[in-house]
Amino acid sequence: MPTNAASGESLAGLEIRIFQRSAEGEGYPVELTLSTPGGQQEFPRGYLPADVLPWVSSGDPERDGRRLFESLLSDPRLRAAWAQARGQCPVSRVYLRIDPAAAELHALPWELLHDESAMLSAQASTPFSRYLPVALPWGGPIEERPIRVLVAIPNPSDLGSRYNLPLVDLESEQESLRAVFSAVGAGLVQADFLPSPVTLERIEEKLRAGYHVLHYLGHGAFNVRRGQAALYLQDEQGLARVVTDDMLAGMLSRQGVRPRLVFLVACQSAMRATTDAFLGLAPRLVAVGVPAVVAMQDVVTVASGRQFSVAFYKRLLEHGQVDLAMNEARSTLLTAGRPDAGVPVLFMRLRSGRLWSAEADARGEVLGDRNPRVFWTGLVRMIQQGKCTPIIGHRIPTRCLPQHSEIAEVWAGLHAYPFADKSNLTRVAQYLASNQGADFPRYELLDFLKRAFVHRLPEELRPTRVDNTLSGLIRAAGWHNLVASDPNDPYRVLASLDLPIYLTTDFNSLMSEALRAQGKEPVREVCRWNDALSEVPSIFEKQPDYVPTPESPLVYHLFGSDEDVNSLVLTEDDCLDFLVRISAEMDRIPSCIWAALANSSLVFLGYALSDWAFRVILRGLVATREQRRKFKHVAVQLELDGSSADTAAVRDFLQHYFQDAEINVFWGSVQQFVAELREYWEELNR
Repeated sequence: MPTNAASGESLAGLEIRIFQRSAEGEGYPVELTLSTPGGQQEFPRGYLPADVLPWVSSGDPERDGRRLFESLLSDPRLRAAWAQARGQCPVSRVYLRIDPAAAELHALPWELLHDESAMLSAQASTPFSRYLPVALPWGGPIEERPIRVLVAIPNPSDLGSRYNLPLVDLESEQESLRAVFSAVGAGLVQADFLPSPVTLERIEEKLRAGYHVLHYLGHGAFNVRRGQAALYLQDEQGLARVVTDDMLAGMLSRQGVRPRLVFLVACQSAMRATTDAFLGLAPRLVAVGVPAVVAMQDVVTVASGRQFSVAFYKRLLEHGQVDLAMNEARSTLLTAGRPDAGVPVLFMRLRSGRLWSAEADARGEVLGDRNPRVFWTGLVRMIQQGKCTPIIGHRIPTRCLPQHSEIAEVWAGLHAYPFADKSNLTRVAQYLASNQGADFPRYELLDFLKRAFVHRLPEELRPTRVDNTLSGLIRAAGWHNLVASDPNDPYRVLASLDLPIYLTTDFNSLMSEALRAQGKEPVREVCRWNDALSEVPSIFEKQPDYVPTPESPLVYHLFGSDEDVNSLVLTEDDCLDFLVRISAEMDRIPSCIWAALANSSLVFLGYALSDWAFRVILRGLVATREQRRKFKHVAVQLELDGSSADTAAVRDFLQHYFQDAEINVFWGSVQQFVAELREYWEELNR
């Protein structure tokens, strides 16, 4: 595991789940679960003593944090589980998950938890959050730039006379936020300050323009009798208007695209007895689809709120991880000796903690092309004419399925793979096939993908029964639940291009489901590259006059699909057999596919130079087409060993290597390529 939390999503996750109080008087059941790329480890259940409530603060945050930690792990089983999990993964995300039936436990100051001298919510090695799984999609890490922040600082003129609350120093607060946003670099952040009056209606109107972050600074309140939180906004006359949590959550739930982050700084709110306000408001906002909410669980001074906000945004804009930014900002309050360092709370439903990619602000580069606009304009024109064929590889990132390298590393460990290239699935699968039979890795792969998919789904989306195929599980979960409002999901963007043919060497059905979600009727076919597939039904036999169209596109699986184990091209031997059979019997591939390879611009997406699939297609299928027209291709280069690679030399090599094959090399990630493609596609189609 990585030793630096800033390395991102590969961190282990340690979930502390607390259930409803036991009727037998044993206390609150607690379970610890450690999740790593290699799997999930569940520890024996223990109990949190019921007498942890009511909580009475000693006035010393560190002493309270130690006391709460001792209560949480007073059960020897839980203490042993904690020690084992932390020993295995000293760098891990810590998710505190309190079941709705035990909501009274949210009143405890969990952010103060101290493991000996370490405050968990202030350590870079333990990004901490209160985790709320919600059966709603969230859209994925933001790829657009600039990141758009809407700042709402209401300052009703009658706060003092009507509610005995001080006015906000509007100029100072705006100045401090402008300073931190401008410091991260031009073009990365666009912060818009909503002018007075700051009404709920004006916030709603502005959010429809697509803001990523809503930052609120002002006063809050909590009605104990009603159990209802509220914010002090303004009416059209600039006077105070109390906006309840119902009203704010309702407004956000009606938004087509919700903010990815809501940051609530409620200065001078109320004491802990009444400021469970934001411990109620924040979960309400998460429940209606906001991925992450920062709020205050107690009195926060103006100075602390300002310092925390500045540090939080500075770090978040550097690496994009909201839970890590919380810990880092809290650390600055501790360093400054602020007594309210434990007041800010993060509620989120993100397993990765990532709101945006730290690399997304960088543009990719088309090697050897001095004017990238010429390249993009040419590609978009080919797409508009339907003369473009995407070729999709397994390296397209998805949040619901593991990468091939992850599968290979797990298999290498389980089956004692003796060679150094433990992340190369093709070679690890070859080793398994040689030792345990040709079909063994195929069945193992499909089982692994199904288990991983179900495990990575939010609990509320997990099917009640396990379908026989991965495609069935994807359909049961629902495409919109997997990608939601993410405008740069690669499959979503590709589906929006209205192309007739999509080629893929991956085994899943995500491309077909993305097309279906856009109202199309895709036809999914596999390449019948071996004799076991000769009798597989084909659309070209059922409907001899079928021609792929944008309305009924063909998704052609060159290397097989999850719905037929015999179709999988997985091992090195499979790749060689595929080439031999296709070269000798070209009619195993439909004529429309050969035509697309010869007469359209090919976009390779999700490959690395060393991938067998990429080499087989490029050298075995594309290079053999003598009638190949002089269309340019696009190759997205994904992976380099940054520790040893001479970047300049590699770039030069790629440019010359692909020059004869008429291939433009896009130097950048899949995410960068897709974001730029969507930008140019939408611009030229207005």
